[in-house]
Amino acid sequence: MFISLDSSELYYILGFPISDEKLYKVRRKMNEYLKAFQKINQSSTQLLTNDSKSLEIKQAATELNKSLQPFYKELQESATRLKSYLQKSFEELDYADAVWDSKPRIAAAPKAEIWEHIGELSGRHFRIQKLSRQCKEEALKEAKRYWEDKVETLKKKWFIDKNSQMKEKIGWGDKDGFIKDIRPEVHYAHFPLPELSTITANSLIPIHQEINLIRLELILECLKLLDWKLQTSLSKKLELIVSEIEAKLGNSENNTNKIIPGFKDSVRSHLVNWEKWGDIPWNELVGFKKKVWSTIENDISLYFDEQVKLATHAIDEAIAFYSDFLAKQERYQQETPEQKETEKVWIKQQREELQRVKQGLEEILNPFSN
Repeated sequence: MFISLDSSELYYILGFPISDEKLYKVRRKMNEYLKAFQKINQSSTQLLTNDSKSLEIKQAATELNKSLQPFYKELQESATRLKSYLQKSFEELDYADAVWDSKPRIAAAPKAEIWEHIGELSGRHFRIQKLSRQCKEEALKEAKRYWEDKVETLKKKWFIDKNSQMKEKIGWGDKDGFIKDIRPEVHYAHFPLPELSTITANSLIPIHQEINLIRLELILECLKLLDWKLQTSLSKKLELIVSEIEAKLGNSENNTNKIIPGFKDSVRSHLVNWEKWGDIPWNELVGFKKKVWSTIENDISLYFDEQVKLATHAIDEAIAFYSDFLAKQERYQQETPEQKETEKVWIKQQREELQRVKQGLEEILNPFSN
C-alpha cells in the first residue's frame, strides 16, 4: 500500500495554484494517515504487553507492526519531499521580494545618460567597422608588397643569369641554395615572419584604440540596480566578454603570430617535391608565390574579421542590455503605488501560506525524529 494523492495534491506538489481549502485537505489527509498508523502501532504494542493474550495473537501483532514499517517510511519520505519542494517555493518568494525591491532603483536610473551612452556605442560600432575595412585594406597591400619583394629578391638571385637573362628553370647546382633561402620564409612551423606579424599588428592599432575607448562605468552602475539573480548572470556574461577581448587584443603582435597556423598540403608539397625531384621551373615558383599569397590574404582577412566581430559583438550586447533595462524602467515608472502595494501584500500572503504548510509538515515529521 502506498499513500494515494488526489489531483489537487498532485497540483500542489507540481506548483499549480490551488485553494486554501484544498491545501488544508492535503495536510489533513497526511495527518490522518499518521494518526491511523500510530493508533495501530499503539494497539499492537499494548497487546504484546498483555499476558492474557495468546501467543498466536501476539505473533499477529508483531507481524502487523513489521508490515507497517514501509508505510511509516513512505509517509516520512513523502513529507520530506514536500518540505524540500517548499524550500524551493520560499526561495522563489525571496527572489520575488528582490525583484520588487529593485523596481524603484531601476525606475530612478538616469535615462538621459543611458540614451547618450547608447548613441556613443552605436557611433563606435560604425567607426570600428569602417576602420576595419580601411585598416585591412592597408595591411593586405603592405603584406602583399612585402611578399612580392621577397620573391623578387629570390628571383634576382637564382633565376637571373650573369647576363641578366631570365632562366626558365634552375637545376641541381642552384636548387639547393634556392631551397635554403626560401625555406625560412615559408616554413609552416615558423610562419608568418615577424615582419608580417608587425604589419598586421600595426594595422590593428586604430581599431584597438577605438575599442579601448568603450566605457563600462555606466553599465556597471546599472547592473548594481538589478536584482541579485540578474546581477550575477549579467556580471558573469560581462566578465567573459571583457576577458576574451583582453586575451585576444591585449598582446596584438603575439596573437598575430598565430594568424596563419600552417600551410595547406598543396603549398607545403612544393618544398617536398623540389627537394626530391629534378629542376625547378620558373612557372612553378610563380604558382607557389600565388598560393602562398592566397593563404596570407585569406588568414589576415579572417583575423581582422575576428577582431572586429569580437568588438562589435561586445557593443551589441551592451546596447541590448540597455534596451532591456530601459524597457523595465518604463514599465516600473508606470506602476501605481496601489499596484506596488498589492504585489507586496501578495508576496507576504504567499509566504504566510507556505509557512502554514511547512508547520504542518514538521508536525508530521516530528514523531519520526523522536
